Amino acid sequence: MAKIKVTIAEIIDICVANELIPDAISNIEILGQHIKFRYKNEHPISTNIDLEVSFKDYNNGMLFLEVRTNWIVDKYLRFKKLQDFKYIQYEHPVLTVFLNQFLIDKSKIVHIEDIHFKDGYFKIKTFSE
Repeated sequence: MAKIKVTIAEIIDICVANELIPDAISNIEILGQHIKFRYKNEHPISTNIDLEVSFKDYNNGMLFLEVRTNWIVDKYLRFKKLQDFKYIQYEHPVLTVFLNQFLIDKSKIVHIEDIHFKDGYFKIKTFSE
């Protein structure tokens, strides 16, 4: 078992270094326990959407994040059913990341037992098989 203590900024740096953040995302800012960024839509009429994501909970291998945005996009997201992806599901305003399933499929070694957010740090407890 290992314990990792990491800030949101460090997680963002790791994601950027490993090219896990799409080009459509820019202007990433860390505001306490929130991540604020701009999403650029590539539809015929290009739009920029400011989003804020914050940690909500971690339970049973699933990471729960809360998504906040402006009121127009918020109204749209309330009624629009978005496509679910293999490791991500969105049900307004909660974004669920199937983190342990992702790790099992990608690493097959490390699994996350628990995540807590406290004093500006994510405290992650892992185990391996």
